[in-house]
Amino acid sequence: MATPVTNETAATPPPKVHRRRFAVFYASLAALLAVGAATGVHLATRTIVKPKPWASWAPIQVTPEGKVRDIAEYVQNLYVTPNGKNLTTVRGGPLSVGSDPAVLVKPDAKATATGGYKFFEGPSVEYQLCGNTTKGNCTIDQKKITPNQSGALTRRMAYELALMTFHYVPEVKNVAVLLPAVVKGQKARMLVLERGDVKDPKSLSAGLRIVPIKELKDGKNAGLPNSNQATNIAKSTDAYIFHYEVTATSDNQPVYLITPLLISDTAGKASKLSG
Repeated sequence: MATPVTNETAATPPPKVHRRRFAVFYASLAALLAVGAATGVHLATRTIVKPKPWASWAPIQVTPEGKVRDIAEYVQNLYVTPNGKNLTTVRGGPLSVGSDPAVLVKPDAKATATGGYKFFEGPSVEYQLCGNTTKGNCTIDQKKITPNQSGALTRRMAYELALMTFHYVPEVKNVAVLLPAVVKGQKARMLVLERGDVKDPKSLSAGLRIVPIKELKDGKNAGLPNSNQATNIAKSTDAYIFHYEVTATSDNQPVYLITPLLISDTAGKASKLSG
């Protein structure tokens, strides 16, 4: 027998409500919101610790040559005499003789392949310290500063120039600083540091602790180290002080031939004293 046809549709069952599933969802959402709120509070209230700069100053130029010139001017303005004038004028640039690039060379008995001389490898920078005496010969004016004090200060300047150069100009492997005469008749001297001679300190101030000196309140260095400071500066830099002369290789490349002060150099020779 056929099923009667009617216009009424079968009743649709009511949708099932998964109360437990939504409860878990809302609980998870509440937890996420709580974590987000806590994170937001932390970000808003946390203290951001910025790393301390290596020094209170940095060169603004971008090229190696520009950075070296910036470093020279900066250090020049740090060291002053008691009358407030700069102790020296500092010139910085590639190691050169005149306008020709030069190399550093020193005697080394082990370097048999190069005739008993060690040629310093890698790019080199030269700084020249010229005293601001009215005589115009780059010596230090001794009217208000003793030779012991000016010698200590120029060595410290040279050491600071080298530290800053190695830190800010990574291309440089050697730094040579031509030092002014501090006594009459003194031989030409330079401080020479290779990158491997000193480790990059955590900060400039940390690196300068081995060459201590009193600091002025205006941020400039005092020009008068005491006897203990002068002795410590000399002790820390003696190994890097050389006499030098300008010569050339067989193919006419200019050379700074540097030689350390040796005990054998102190042997007396018969000669007249200058009067």
